Amino acid sequence: MNEAVPSVVAIDIGTHKVSVLIGKVHAPDNIQVIGMATARNRGMNKGKIVSLDKVITAIKNAVQEAEDMAECRVHSAWISIPSAELKSFYASGRTPIENSDHTITTSEVVRALELAKASHLTSDHYLVSAVPLGFELDDSAEWVQNPIRMSAHSMMGHYQLMMLPISTMQNLDRALKGANIGVEKMVVSCLATAEASLLKDEKEYGVCLVDIGAGTTNIAVYLDGRLALTHTLQRGGEHVTRDIAAVLQTTTEEAERLKLLYGCVDLKVVKPDHMIQFQGIDGPQTISRIELAEIIIARYEEILTQVHQELQRNGAIHGLYHGVVLTGDASQIEGMVNLARHMLGVSAHLGNPPVQVHAEEQNQAALRRSQYTTAAGLLMFSQSDTQDTIVEATDPEKLTVFKRVGRAWSALNNQLKSIF
Repeated sequence: MNEAVPSVVAIDIGTHKVSVLIGKVHAPDNIQVIGMATARNRGMNKGKIVSLDKVITAIKNAVQEAEDMAECRVHSAWISIPSAELKSFYASGRTPIENSDHTITTSEVVRALELAKASHLTSDHYLVSAVPLGFELDDSAEWVQNPIRMSAHSMMGHYQLMMLPISTMQNLDRALKGANIGVEKMVVSCLATAEASLLKDEKEYGVCLVDIGAGTTNIAVYLDGRLALTHTLQRGGEHVTRDIAAVLQTTTEEAERLKLLYGCVDLKVVKPDHMIQFQGIDGPQTISRIELAEIIIARYEEILTQVHQELQRNGAIHGLYHGVVLTGDASQIEGMVNLARHMLGVSAHLGNPPVQVHAEEQNQAALRRSQYTTAAGLLMFSQSDTQDTIVEATDPEKLTVFKRVGRAWSALNNQLKSIF
């Protein structure tokens, strides 16, 4: 590798695979991938580490293959944090303004945040980030964006707090140390995926990212360019595979093969006479592709129903002017876009390939596969000033909070940003 050109490494640790990208940074919007690889991850289940040794092996295997392709050695990387155990809370903290002229300073803003955190932090969770939604001065119905130097007798700061179990962070840290990988920075996986999959206009005008992975489905809603809601469902592509295996009485390996080769969630495109041969537990079997599709559709309808319920519960469904963007390996199944449009009642399309991240012609098609989306987002994240903040409204007054987010989330000035 030419060391005169800055380089960056991204490692995405997923339920079924570890993906690695090594890039040369020619400019913040021009990252050339020179090394790429994926390795089967057998050490995780539903986004959680269940075998540390197997995760370490997967990381080592993927890194070594990417190193060989790039002809370099990886010492540290940007890492995606699995989203399965994320918890986000709405919180508020009220503080009096006690100085002589009742002018709000950074001290009052910090105090409000500390009071908000105190009601939610627990000994077994780690606070990843906090984002201010807005500030309420003297019980005013309107929230302000930046209260510093304004006058009031009291101020209530409204925030969203993002937390992860300490054990999750410790296990991930042990896996990386076991693979001899240092950490440049950790980014929650759905944020990195959104960075690679969503356009700036989509984030500005309202969009929901639905990332259907192997073990989980992550929802991320953006308004006014900022993340306004996130939620994780414990359902994903591996559940579809298990359904096929159970109904057809076959192995999970054969079920996965059937899903990948013949899977479809739109009966209108399936020919009635299309028959499929497969190996059942009791020997060779035959099934129509329509029957296979019906098994698959049932699980995808369950997932999308839960997505729709979560968006309705938070009032987000009415602000998705750019609809839904589908990402993740399990969203690539035939007919998924039409099913999402039907189930969610909004426009839908597959994720946009990130033009900022590219490779030589012979590797470009592989780079555009969904398995590298989150890793590509990590490369982009490394060159941006995007804040690593997740917001999920869980307070009883969440609907009011959600409606206010758009007005209160314009950029804070540099002084206020530095606090968080």
